[in-house]
Amino acid sequence: MTLARTGFRKQSMQEVIEKQAIKRAKKLATPSLKRTVMKKVGKVGKANTEARKIIAEICEEKGLNYCEIRFNKDVTCLGSWPLAPAHLHKRAWYKGNVELLADFNQWVVACQVCHDRIEHDKELTEKVFKKLRP
Repeated sequence: MTLARTGFRKQSMQEVIEKQAIKRAKKLATPSLKRTVMKKVGKVGKANTEARKIIAEICEEKGLNYCEIRFNKDVTCLGSWPLAPAHLHKRAWYKGNVELLADFNQWVVACQVCHDRIEHDKELTEKVFKKLRP
């Protein structure tokens, strides 16, 4: 009886490394927690989507393509990426009111680092808004 290995060929070290890298990348790309698909978007979700469209138009008109907060003392501001509106209040406070969510005095453009910095510090948030939206 002969033991023939059909379908196998000797791989070079480079091929082995590439194969392992692809396996690792696939594993990292696969989320470890499975999320359930949202069945529908609610009132607040729809309001947030509409407000973001209006905010994008306002930013385009005013040329706001940079972080307005610009913390540089204890955190490093990322400047122009990634940007998102940082609201004066938590979005739940607006209760789906599109006009109030998109009101220019209710939000500032912030990079992720600066946004995170003011997110849970009400006093700092108020100080930033008094300075930028008097």
